Amino acid sequence: MDEILNRRSIRKYDLSKQISYENLLTLCKYAESAPSAKNQRSREYIIVDDKKIIDELSLVAKGTMILSECNTLIVPVGKSPNTISRPEMQAEDLSAATENILIAATKFGFGSCWCGIYPIEDRINKVNEILNIKDGKFAFSIIALGYPLNKDEFKDKNKFSLDLVTHNRG
Repeated sequence: MDEILNRRSIRKYDLSKQISYENLLTLCKYAESAPSAKNQRSREYIIVDDKKIIDELSLVAKGTMILSECNTLIVPVGKSPNTISRPEMQAEDLSAATENILIAATKFGFGSCWCGIYPIEDRINKVNEILNIKDGKFAFSIIALGYPLNKDEFKDKNKFSLDLVTHNRG
């Protein structure tokens, strides 16, 4: 479980190295293994390795500017709320899938960074337009991926503190 403790948001990547398509599919497989409300399977994934598209996505918001420093993305996409049984739980489904990608990327030695898109309507609309997402589906997040430029990025940085925990009641 070291991947959970060692996961970091990586914002600079070695652009001379590319994650294989097979490894990207494996990350999507890990994502889809995340729980979803009533097993509604409310997610899809877009793998992006076209630098022109990545550069367009880097202009969506201040938080997506880091995308210009990577060469691979996965975009978790929510299926149309009209096609699933528990649309009110879809954000949780997509968050769990996104986190699984981040943890799996760490396991394989890839860097990753979650760029928030949902629930900001302007960002969702821009990403949907760039990636041609239609029919009630929506971009949830953009996950930057690649080989970290700095090899020391995964060194232990303890974020846990006992001050964060209470017992039985708050």
